[in-house]
Amino acid sequence: MKSNLEKVKTLARDLRDDKQVPRSPRETLGGYALAARAVDKCRAVLVGWEGDYSSNCPLDQRWLSFAGIKYDAFKAFVATGATDEEVARWIGDHANKRPQAGIDAWNKREGAVRIS
Repeated sequence: MKSNLEKVKTLARDLRDDKQVPRSPRETLGGYALAARAVDKCRAVLVGWEGDYSSNCPLDQRWLSFAGIKYDAFKAFVATGATDEEVARWIGDHANKRPQAGIDAWNKREGAVRIS
């Protein structure tokens, strides 16, 4: 996979100085809570706009672990400039296969996480 950081810049949120914030943990991407937020932070880190946020933090790791996705593979794909739709398809192709009821229960529990 080839990085395209110029394209990532067009998709990234600027998390410096509270200009923007990552999406809510409740917002799903690829069917998973926490994933959209992880993408926002990963894009910001890739282009140096992370501010006080970090990618692959313990919250991101909870989702990555549940999905069975390795952070380095996730980051490399996000670095290609993939859109949310492309990331969602990639997650579907790379995540552990689980019954939807198990994912729904996990999303309900993890999406309720309070972020200060």
